[in-house]
Amino acid sequence: MSDISRQKIKHQTGQYELLVGQGLLADIAKYLDSIGATGPIGIITNNTVNELYGATLRDSLKAAGLVTRTILIPDGEAYKTLASAEQVISALIAQGMERSGTIITLGGGVTTDLGGFVASILFRGVKLVHIPTTLLAMVDAAVGGKTGVNHSSGKNLIGSFYQPDLVLMDIDTLSSLDLRDRISGYAEMFKMGAIRDKEYLQFLFSNMDELLNSKPGDKLVKGISRSCALKAQIVEADEKEADLRRILNFGHTLGHALETTLGYGEIRHGEAVILGMYGAGWLSNQVGQLSNEEWEKLADMLGKIPLQLSLETVDPVAIEQATRLDKKVANSQLHFVLLKKIGEAHIQAGIPVLMIKLAVETLKNVWKDNT
Repeated sequence: MSDISRQKIKHQTGQYELLVGQGLLADIAKYLDSIGATGPIGIITNNTVNELYGATLRDSLKAAGLVTRTILIPDGEAYKTLASAEQVISALIAQGMERSGTIITLGGGVTTDLGGFVASILFRGVKLVHIPTTLLAMVDAAVGGKTGVNHSSGKNLIGSFYQPDLVLMDIDTLSSLDLRDRISGYAEMFKMGAIRDKEYLQFLFSNMDELLNSKPGDKLVKGISRSCALKAQIVEADEKEADLRRILNFGHTLGHALETTLGYGEIRHGEAVILGMYGAGWLSNQVGQLSNEEWEKLADMLGKIPLQLSLETVDPVAIEQATRLDKKVANSQLHFVLLKKIGEAHIQAGIPVLMIKLAVETLKNVWKDNT
């Protein structure tokens, strides 16, 4: 069994503990006691995750004398909406949720984002504990304090900044994921290396097979913990995304456009980010400062991630138009996150429309035979 990684994540109003390891789920009551959570406990999850891990969670809480209520939400980005948030809030209130209670999110990114948003607005804020059960949620949604729901015009356009009181990452839950979901999480880890830590990126690339297999062990704990630590550094410096935090959107401008255009059920978030990073890397080389040598290295790494996607229907014009609805538009200009070099990112505005379309054409050609 791997050792437990512990780190303190600081933010504007305090700090919380983030733990990564095996067997954490069964000890949840002990960790809740450390943050003074006395109940009632509202567990927000979906049916699939509830069947896998819900009983373990509730048994631990019940043994500690804590009252729990479980709210099941549909699975998928299509249900991460204001309407879903209202339904969850209504269910929690009907089941006796109190201002002194705690919300636990148990699941992937949709559950984490939606549950965090509910916690931020219910009674103007209740205690929040994230227990992400996917690799993507562990390294992305569960760290940083962003909560949100989607709008018909784009992804995560409605939300709030709300920090959790505790985050538990039990890597045993990753064994239930399929390869596409593991790749989705690996993509966000890869992004952190690309924008912040060249040595970490090389670690991810060198251990790609083991990490994509989600094999429990020290390398998996190290990969997750380092990604979270890098993100925490950025969030601590810029919690409300005024400046530095925007570099976390590397690959997301094109990635979100691909998700919106193709449909959330057709492409995983991380898959879209991988494609988006390729496009942003190409732009970094073509209109930015990324050298040919570093671009070729980055392109080779990204190209070896085993995506199984059909990009035949991807329309560069539609993708470019979808980027205009992105949250990263400011003063009518689209702000792209580009790389100066591997491990160092910056924001660049005024990318020509033609270059965005050419970037999409380029990534289409790279992955045209990957289905």
